[in-house]
Amino acid sequence: MLPKAILPALPACSLVAGLLCAAAAATAQPLPRSHIASPEVYTVIAENEQYLVIAATWKPGQKDKPHAHASSGVYVLTDCSLRYYNADGKLLAEGHPVAGRAVVQNPIAGHIVENVGNGDCKLIMFEPK
Repeated sequence: MLPKAILPALPACSLVAGLLCAAAAATAQPLPRSHIASPEVYTVIAENEQYLVIAATWKPGQKDKPHAHASSGVYVLTDCSLRYYNADGKLLAEGHPVAGRAVVQNPIAGHIVENVGNGDCKLIMFEPK
């Protein structure tokens, strides 16, 4: 589910979450976690036996590969303009995460994220292993 703090510009955030859940259900095989699918975007910056701390940076125009997330905490470092796609590449929504916002979200499966803004989009994610 994509939380309202990550997609504050979407009036129907629950619709987006529902679309992502439906897209995940349609995926035949589990997708890799973000840092495995797209290490050029997601970098593990700290870890222990229980948790990963992941820095995510999308350059302008950069799109990551299909991936999934466990339940996580997210802290937005920069204002962002993002497009969200299902794992098959179908556009689901656009969002504008705001710097300084933090959220806790349920697992997200089967999606792709693209930076459609003019600057780098940066966030920190906290995920269980």
